[in-house]
Amino acid sequence: MLKSPDFWHTDSWISRVLRPVSWLYGRLVDWRESHRQPQKVSVPVICVGNLVMGGAGKTPTVIAIVEILIQMGHKPHILSRGYGGYFRDVTRVNPNKHSYLQVGDEPLLLSRYAPTWTGVSRFASAQAAVKEGATVLVMDDGLQSSRLVKDFSLIVVDVLQGLGNQCVFPAGPLREPLQKGLKRGQALVWVGEEEKFKKPKVLIGFKEQYKAQLLCVSSVPPQPVLAFAGIGYPSKFLHTLKKKNFTVVDFIEFADHHPYTITEIQKLKRLAEKNNCPLITTEKDQIRIPASYRDDILTLPISLRFENIDGIKKKLEDVLKNYSPTAL
Repeated sequence: MLKSPDFWHTDSWISRVLRPVSWLYGRLVDWRESHRQPQKVSVPVICVGNLVMGGAGKTPTVIAIVEILIQMGHKPHILSRGYGGYFRDVTRVNPNKHSYLQVGDEPLLLSRYAPTWTGVSRFASAQAAVKEGATVLVMDDGLQSSRLVKDFSLIVVDVLQGLGNQCVFPAGPLREPLQKGLKRGQALVWVGEEEKFKKPKVLIGFKEQYKAQLLCVSSVPPQPVLAFAGIGYPSKFLHTLKKKNFTVVDFIEFADHHPYTITEIQKLKRLAEKNNCPLITTEKDQIRIPASYRDDILTLPISLRFENIDGIKKKLEDVLKNYSPTAL
């Protein structure tokens, strides 16, 4: 996956030139959806997705939802696309057995919190999860998926990243037109503290909204570091480090889901040694680092906390209480 281009955040000539391609991309997505009939499984499906290509904070949101469901007495299982992995069949992720090359980096991270499934067919993965005891399913990055009937969908928006120039890929970061994307969800989750973009009126007027913060749960003390990241919105990691009073000597960006090679890590280590400081990266990046080098690199784990935890819990309770396994 490529890095997010700078023109995604401006109304540049490149973006304007690419808009006809965006229109064609949208028609292709529409055609694909028209040839799919969503299927329903015997347990509720809660979806966590976003409107942009990456970096909105879906993964920590999924984890937070899963933890709430567990506290409520449910047995949630996670359904993931397994982006970056080459396994195509339905697979229950085993962190002691599978690598990110097989199942993807996000499923490996998510599997630490709840049973996680990957596979080309979301419906087949859902059926397998139900057979293994799931009482509720949480779809990671499933907003635009038309494979399953979803009972409640959360749209995650990072207030630092925003929606870019609000154009559809490849002219901008949106996966589909804003109005169409919003119709897929029943609630918005605003992630972060410092808003860097002007919210469109259609977002401000969205009925169900929740605020959440990303919290650093690392015991690593603030210090000079050489940081690197290959995630959807690397600048957010840089912002977090500075907010936690780390002195970032240098920050190196890689493409989202970048598979790190030994040569690249050795080069980063030499650069860190030259600056007399340790390397630091994200938990998701650490999974893609060659195993023999992981212990030498610091990580900055984060978690997501809803500001109105009782509100989101009540909403989930209502969704599960009103679930009908036969209604389509």
